[in-house]
Amino acid sequence: MKKIKTALTSLSLAVMALLPRKVLAAAPPRLEEIGGIVDSVSELILPIGGLISLIMIVYGGYMWMLSSGDPGKLKQAQGTLTWAIVGLVFLFLFRAILKGVLDFIGN
Repeated sequence: MKKIKTALTSLSLAVMALLPRKVLAAAPPRLEEIGGIVDSVSELILPIGGLISLIMIVYGGYMWMLSSGDPGKLKQAQGTLTWAIVGLVFLFLFRAILKGVLDFIGN
């Protein structure tokens, strides 16, 4: 079985090495095009991240209400709230920095 696998691997590597390859030489993307792509991707990702952060804040508050004074559950709820808010602040900072960079490159 091992010899068959080795033979098939060698055969497939030899076939791939001998096949002609097509080289497509295209002009590299311009800075404005890259900026547009980054801007459109950020417009899609940032609202999703904000929604996830908002859901985690609500979930952390729910955990806090159900902790019933248990220190372990209360600490877990505080951690969830803290990291959800840190994530939201990170999203705002990321958007501001990205906006500044895109304005700088002229998009």
